[in-house]
Amino acid sequence: MLRKLEGYGYSIAYYVLGCEDLAAEATRAALLKAGCDREIGAMPAEAQREKFARLAMSAAIAVRRERLLRQAE
Repeated sequence: MLRKLEGYGYSIAYYVLGCEDLAAEATRAALLKAGCDREIGAMPAEAQREKFARLAMSAAIAVRRERLLRQAE
């Protein structure tokens, strides 16, 4: 299931971040969160995509925030 969602999450993260390295980092974070979520495996495919899209978006924002904080230091 996570393999199917990986490319989708990457495209979302890349759209938000505009950087391949950061998008890959955000995608990994979203996949880790999805892997720990017991509910996502029992959902229909479309609901899985919607939930993973939210996870990918949140992870992308978190990665961007971390990068900005590191640059500010």
